Amino acid sequence: MTGYITTPRRMNRDEYEEYVNRDIYSIAEIVFIDGAKHEFMVKASPTVVPHLVKEMKNTGFLTLWNDTDTLCIRADQVKHFSMREVTK
Repeated sequence: MTGYITTPRRMNRDEYEEYVNRDIYSIAEIVFIDGAKHEFMVKASPTVVPHLVKEMKNTGFLTLWNDTDTLCIRADQVKHFSMREVTK
């Protein structure tokens, strides 16, 4: 049996710089205890969700932000929330 080893293609410097310096935006959908829904454009990747949950527990607020706006919601009013990346 023959095994082949392939290495992933490495990004050249220009591709890497573009990848690292890109702005990532996501849509956060917040569902409140009363069933109301609100969407907010966030300047972050969905990978920030564990940090947001930790901060919700520590501060009692869900805080979301982008280039121009910040949204703070009392944690006891949030039933659940999710994020979906909109940039590639």
